[in-house]
Amino acid sequence: MVKLAHLLVATVGVLLVLNGCLARQSLGVPPQVKDACNLDNLDVLQPTETIKSEAGRLEYWDHNNPQIRCAGVSIARLVIEQGGFYLPTFFSSPKISYVVQGMGISGRVIPGCAETFMDSQPMQGQQQGHQGQQQGQQGQQGQQGQQGQQGQQQGQQGQQGQQGQQGQQGQQGQQGQQQQGQQGFRDMYQKVEHVRHGDVIANTPGSAHWIYNTGDKPLVIISLLDIANYQNQLDRNPRVFRLAGNNPQGGFGGPQQQQPQQNILNGFDPQVIAQALKIDVRLAQELQNKQDSRGNIVRVKGPFQVVRPPLRQAYESEQWRHPRGPPQSPQDNGLEETICSMRTHENIDDPARADIYKPNLGRVTSVNSYTIPILQYIRLSATRGILQGSAMVLPKYNMNANEILYCTQGQARIQVVNDNGQNVLDQQVQKGQLVVIPQGFAYVVQSQNNFEWISFKTNANAMISTLAGRTSALRALPLEVITNAFQISLEEARKIKFNTLETTLTRARGGQQPQLIEEIVEV
Repeated sequence: MVKLAHLLVATVGVLLVLNGCLARQSLGVPPQVKDACNLDNLDVLQPTETIKSEAGRLEYWDHNNPQIRCAGVSIARLVIEQGGFYLPTFFSSPKISYVVQGMGISGRVIPGCAETFMDSQPMQGQQQGHQGQQQGQQGQQGQQGQQGQQGQQQGQQGQQGQQGQQGQQGQQGQQGQQQQGQQGFRDMYQKVEHVRHGDVIANTPGSAHWIYNTGDKPLVIISLLDIANYQNQLDRNPRVFRLAGNNPQGGFGGPQQQQPQQNILNGFDPQVIAQALKIDVRLAQELQNKQDSRGNIVRVKGPFQVVRPPLRQAYESEQWRHPRGPPQSPQDNGLEETICSMRTHENIDDPARADIYKPNLGRVTSVNSYTIPILQYIRLSATRGILQGSAMVLPKYNMNANEILYCTQGQARIQVVNDNGQNVLDQQVQKGQLVVIPQGFAYVVQSQNNFEWISFKTNANAMISTLAGRTSALRALPLEVITNAFQISLEEARKIKFNTLETTLTRARGGQQPQLIEEIVEV
């Protein structure tokens, strides 16, 4: 009996393990086997599919590519033409974006939060009502003045006439109030913000957002979906949920999603929608967009009148966001901690905002959860870099995150080395291309006459470790360790350890020139 009990327990355990593996495969999560991530050969990647709409297009990289799949992300590039409107959309995964070009306005919808923006401008019916009321008061005062000059009898007659006029005015006022209730409604909605070149924007899963291009050139946005994030309770496929519009060409994410996609209201019975919104069935059917073939980026006809604050200066000071004073705890950020009012974007193209800056070489700016607390919630961060001339980024690796590096301007040579010390990538990267750099893989970037990029990282506070420079791993080692590890002389070990004084940026050529310690800009 004891052996039989042990056998039953073992059988149940094996079944549970098999069930778990099958469940992971059914959810699209690759099992943890030896070849789950084949990263022996990396490549420079370009978009594989384009979905066109009436006023723009969506370009995406195949998330089933082994490099992208292993990183657990999905990447897409959104292009909104002038006057184009990206309809309200939400995702099941956290999203972080960077505005590569253009400007516009964006709104987000967080369930349960109040409408803090309202249209305070009176409608046309309200203005007419106010004017009529002022004219009535002026006429009444004029009549009273004439009555004061006339006799008592005429005054009584005037009083009767005044009462009659007041009665008519009362009826007109009631009618005006009824018309005002129909025509003078003030719109209310959640926060609307300006977006412009250089902005990093964070979006939480399930929160719908929309974008309108207010500029005179296309608005280009590169976005990353963290489909491996703990908040995505579905499979490792990017899933798009539309509140409005549809996409006859299908959704992004691979061949399995190349089927026409409708908005989420399309699947409901029109009677149900009519009852929920207290509208007629005909209007409920209009919300389903069954005959709408414009796609998810539509062209706005006429002015797009949405109340929003004035546009801030091109390069504003960050002092108002981080005033000088006693340091605060990262967990104590006042109103920024509330989900309804926390900031969702930050501009990192301002040179004064740079974390690392070296004249004539370039700058590097990072944004993480200490900059925008919402990034702690979605567990993503970003880094913006600009190299001038033939500058280079010293060899380094990401300690706790995968990195997706996207070229926004220029070109550079990028080399990547894996855990076996093998060179898995040595190619030129140009504008519009990206490279996936796995966690722990060392890499170096050498500019080819100017290079600009944006990197998305799968950690709210991604950390790096350099292999050369003043704060590198080699600099931290004793000379005896270096001499014995590489079988070199003490003098050679000193050169390796102390010749490079920079921490991040240096010159790619002319290594014999005097070196300067870079400026660290405090923000």
